[in-house]
Amino acid sequence: MKILALNFNQKGMGTYRRSFYFSRELARAGHQVTMVTVSCSSRFRRCISWKRDWTGECAEPRGAGPWIRLIEGPAWGYRALPGWGSGPLDIWQRMRELQTGEYDAVLGFEYHPNVSWPVYLTRRWKHFRFVSDWCDWYGGSSNRYRGWKLAHRIDSHLEEKIRHAADCVSVTSRVLFERALAIGIRREKIVHIPAGAATDYIVPLDAGQARRQVRVPEGAPIVAALRNGNMCREVLIFREVLRRVPGALFLMLGSSSAQALELAERAGISQQIISTGWVRDEDYPQYLACADVCFCPLEDGRNDRARWPAKILDYLTAGRATVTNAVGEVADLFQEQPVGVLAGHSCEEFAEPIAELLRDPERRRALGESAREVMVRDWDYRLRGPLINGMMMA
Repeated sequence: MKILALNFNQKGMGTYRRSFYFSRELARAGHQVTMVTVSCSSRFRRCISWKRDWTGECAEPRGAGPWIRLIEGPAWGYRALPGWGSGPLDIWQRMRELQTGEYDAVLGFEYHPNVSWPVYLTRRWKHFRFVSDWCDWYGGSSNRYRGWKLAHRIDSHLEEKIRHAADCVSVTSRVLFERALAIGIRREKIVHIPAGAATDYIVPLDAGQARRQVRVPEGAPIVAALRNGNMCREVLIFREVLRRVPGALFLMLGSSSAQALELAERAGISQQIISTGWVRDEDYPQYLACADVCFCPLEDGRNDRARWPAKILDYLTAGRATVTNAVGEVADLFQEQPVGVLAGHSCEEFAEPIAELLRDPERRRALGESAREVMVRDWDYRLRGPLINGMMMA
């Protein structure tokens, strides 16, 4: 089959990951796959390359696959509408790709204009199979629109309308499975495909060597967290960690949060926070390897119950001892497998197991080794391949 995968956001961000790994598994199954995303660097022109691994692109396929053809659409106007994915040049070029590409199937990641409009405007005469992937519940809680209720209702309507237009809907969680049923999608059209682990990209590395490579202090106990919201809760948790382990450092990965850094300054702990800013994909595994403990606080609400936070799978795949909350399907994994520690929701309750792990290197090592083993055995994206391929062929 000739398949077009439409990802709404920019290359390397958010849903791009799920889109890339779904596309690669389809290519592994023998399909010709083109994936479209939004460029981070080109405003007015699209860029075309070939991609096999998470890092790196080629002008043409070189060596064994699976290869996918990657189109990075122009970014001009990408954020023009609330919710993003609204670049007019990008939308027009995606429509042209569908009009001229003779695709048998389209896989759409979410419902934003650069995914839904090309599908709505071309499907009547192109007659491709359409599969809609649902991995965040935007109308459920993610999108707020400054409290504008009408905007929120419109957004929710658009998010759910695209599922009714699909021949099949893939969902990342049981919460979204139940939501799809509730809005009238037939059970036989819904496929539950949780997030997967990028075990070929993220591998356990020596902590000392990684710290030297990225210039992080070698002797200090280090906790790490990837950007998640405004990161203020992470700062408050780290403040409690410092009361138990005074020499600890907090490696704050990803784009900087001014709110979090201001909070740290007011709390008098800014000198013990290392904010990396955006890190290159090539360096990301090294930064993860610097951590003694990784942590990801979750809220027990619709947003975190509906999604599968890929960053937690990154921590486990890197072989890092990990602390999180018992929310959604994350709770199932941590309760069924010895991969990490579940904490209470208050900052004090969350900080306690982090501090205990910082004091117990043997337990950290055991949890990290077990986490890596479980990711390779049960969570590698290649294990999702038959489900991904099956929903495109049905």
